[in-house]
Amino acid sequence: MSKERASANQPSGRHQYIREQLRLHGRVYAGELAASLGVSEDSIRRDLRELAADGVCQRVYGGAIALTPNRHGFLQRRHENTERKARLAAAAVRLLKPGQFVFLDGGTTNLEIARALPEQLPLTVATNSIPIAAALFGQKQLSVLVLGGSLNHQSGDALGTTATRMLDTMRPDICFLGTCSVDGELGVGTVMADEAAFKRHLVEQCGHTVLAVTNEKLDTASPFIVAPLSDIGTLIIEPDADPIRRAHLEAGGAPLLIAG
Repeated sequence: MSKERASANQPSGRHQYIREQLRLHGRVYAGELAASLGVSEDSIRRDLRELAADGVCQRVYGGAIALTPNRHGFLQRRHENTERKARLAAAAVRLLKPGQFVFLDGGTTNLEIARALPEQLPLTVATNSIPIAAALFGQKQLSVLVLGGSLNHQSGDALGTTATRMLDTMRPDICFLGTCSVDGELGVGTVMADEAAFKRHLVEQCGHTVLAVTNEKLDTASPFIVAPLSDIGTLIIEPDADPIRRAHLEAGGAPLLIAG
């Protein structure tokens, strides 16, 4: 008898197995789990409800997906995976053309995009991110607009009514959206309500929305929805993204660009 089946009669054993499958694959299906563990789908659905209540996953039709691991603040995350984010940033800036109006949303990957902007490329750049605004300081080829508002100390972004009203006056050609999670079915998400509201409005205002994401955000969910994947004009992913997760994204409708 396999170890999985031996522990199937104990909810704790099933929970541990499901957690591991979520870690490995991002998504699990109730039917497949029931077959692997030799238990009923009712038992698996009960397990998934309990794990969702514990903040491990989010229930979706037929199974569940992992919640985003992005629970740390900007100051900690800016030092994580910087080489991988820089590779995504290099692909992102190749989408830009001289004279464009660009919006850089908050986030550590977008900070790397700000740092990767070519010195000879004239742009108008708007941002609600204090760290990104600081990174743009001194780049004289850029005309920089900084949105005001209430500072969120977790993200480093200006949010709220003031920032949204300023955004109302803008129609960027292209925006680089920040996110905590992305899934082919659930779309783009984030962990804070005010952040999600601002990002939703940003997607509405922009001509072309670009999303650059590291592998650990793929096939994950967040408490607040920003936009369906079909609203994203270009989704930039890492070259070693899991093929199954990549297929889920392609099914969601966003054109993929593989960072070279």
